[in-house]
Amino acid sequence: MDVPLFFLAYAYLVVVLCAALGGAARLEAVQRRRESREPADPAPGGADGAGGGATREVLEVAWLSGGPLRVVDTALVAMERDGLLRMSTRLSPGGRVHLTWGRGPRTAVEEAIVRTHGEARARGASAPEVRPLRRLCGRTPEILDIGRSLRDRGLDYGLTWRRLFRVCDRVLRILTYLCFGFMAVVTVVGFVRFAHDPAWGPHILLCDALAAVAALLCGLVRHHVLPGAGDRTRAGADFARGVRRGGSGGSYAAASSTVLMLGVALDGVGCLPDAPLRELLTECGSGAGGDASWSDFFSGDGGSGSGSGGDSGGGDSGSSSCGSSCGSSCGSSSSD
Repeated sequence: MDVPLFFLAYAYLVVVLCAALGGAARLEAVQRRRESREPADPAPGGADGAGGGATREVLEVAWLSGGPLRVVDTALVAMERDGLLRMSTRLSPGGRVHLTWGRGPRTAVEEAIVRTHGEARARGASAPEVRPLRRLCGRTPEILDIGRSLRDRGLDYGLTWRRLFRVCDRVLRILTYLCFGFMAVVTVVGFVRFAHDPAWGPHILLCDALAAVAALLCGLVRHHVLPGAGDRTRAGADFARGVRRGGSGGSYAAASSTVLMLGVALDGVGCLPDAPLRELLTECGSGAGGDASWSDFFSGDGGSGSGSGGDSGGGDSGSSSCGSSCGSSCGSSSSD
């Protein structure tokens, strides 16, 4: 039969390779977790942040919940709340960041933000805008070091794996559409030939069946085998749940600074009781969570702020769900 069956062989090969990559990533995370010999439950507090600001543990949860940009958002909110900087819309609709004179950074991540702010001003910006500043800060060594630490402990897949996840997801998505297109072409062409030679009937059914199975396998691998770009490892999800269970009760509006930072790390800026600041950060793309936040990070686009992450591994609810439950306690585990 004059049908490019090599396409179906290629489709099945791609599905197998993507499934193998997903399995290898999960296996590597489990192996790193075993080698790290770290306690299963997170220890409260942390050296980084002991003098104020978001603690290392909170920033790690932020990475697991929304990636590097969530880490930046958490640190920015901590600095805004403690008076180290202010974000204003007076000079720009997108908001500008102004540092407070006489107030120095307290953590390595805050030092990275201050340094990036100074570099932006050196390039001519009197006060850098929030959107490009958070994108630049997300690529600083201090913030990327958090991800490397989590990867070495088996709590995160790492940037290299996450890039591969995004590529594989796109390839499988395109391949699914191609399989359906292949079925349509085979059906139309085969029907014409079947009218002249009924012997073509079984071949047409076989090709359509193989293409349908290939499309089904693409969907299964995408959603159940291959981790998403925003997914956490199993150990990382357990870590985040442990931190959430250890959070203090009460509403975010009346919460202490530490509890509020934990709420931002877990659920995004939608939990901020400060409505102007919440709206500003959401407008600048901080509302994205899970896959959407990681997509913003990899693409270099600040995002639209309309995304609410739906990562299957982490279960991060993003700002959309948190915005409707800002009165809930940090100890709630509904988002996990």
